Amino acid sequence: MKKYKWFYGLVVLLMVTMITGCSNPLSALLGDDDTTDVSIVLEEEIQEDARETVLYFRDDQGMIIPVMKRIPWEEGIAKSALRHLVDGPAIREELASDGLLPILPEGTEVLGMSISEGLCKVDFDDALLEYETEVEEKAMLQSLVYTLTEFEAIDQVQILVNGQVKNKLKFGSRIDMPLQRENINLSGVINDGEVPVVVYYKTSGNGLDSHYVPVTKSVQAIKADIKTVLVALLEGAPEGMGLYSELPEGVVVNDVFVKDGIAYIDFSEEINRIPDNKDIQQSLVNEIGLTLKEVEPSIAQIRILSSGSEIEMAEGVNLNLPNYSNEY
Repeated sequence: MKKYKWFYGLVVLLMVTMITGCSNPLSALLGDDDTTDVSIVLEEEIQEDARETVLYFRDDQGMIIPVMKRIPWEEGIAKSALRHLVDGPAIREELASDGLLPILPEGTEVLGMSISEGLCKVDFDDALLEYETEVEEKAMLQSLVYTLTEFEAIDQVQILVNGQVKNKLKFGSRIDMPLQRENINLSGVINDGEVPVVVYYKTSGNGLDSHYVPVTKSVQAIKADIKTVLVALLEGAPEGMGLYSELPEGVVVNDVFVKDGIAYIDFSEEINRIPDNKDIQQSLVNEIGLTLKEVEPSIAQIRILSSGSEIEMAEGVNLNLPNYSNEY
């Protein structure tokens, strides 16, 4: 068999030459365009070298906004993700069209990183401390923790500066102990007898492009469930945070249940006041769906009912939920 290897290789080479140099023999039957096929292959090859990574930026209100971005794959991808958060002319210009801002001060460098048993220790240089406001400080910490804990191997983050643990930052945020996800974009306070829930509203960073924003609210309950989070969502967006909701005012949730990955939500008749507009209705679906997935990640689709009957949605509205709240 070895002596025939050159022959098989020549046959393969001739076949490749015929395919790339001539039209696809199936094109006439399938109505395919050869150039389209090539571009699809090239795109797939490019995507194999990229990783879908959720990064947390901020807007001009100080809200932390998760955005899925495809970044080049490399060893130490968590460290690479942090580099995409560092301020600089290129990244600032790139984010400006989406109304977003970088999180880490310009010139910040990661000196080292280690991950062991869920704890990520990340060491920065002094440039990390070159921010000016309390809003920037809080946003920076939340972004670092949430971005790093998007990686399955990381549950907690210990921040060091020049290899040393600092007790607190200039506006009082403590970093002497490992940090974990807690109350992103908190609205108000959480009192005794209350539990935090995360709901999604919308914001517009530049008047054109809207983002879905996770907001932590408090509710009186022993444990959050799918109805609890919906009630919190229906309370409306907190004032002064630049947020809004597509849900009609006065709507009430009658019941909600999940079966085979589909959430059925029965609202009061006020839900029928939703405008007959595809974009608005799609935003409504995503607001509700992203909120429910915070409690029940298995939910992949929602159905909206009013008094027991499914409401008619505008043509083109997708009831399947997005994998990411925002994509860049």
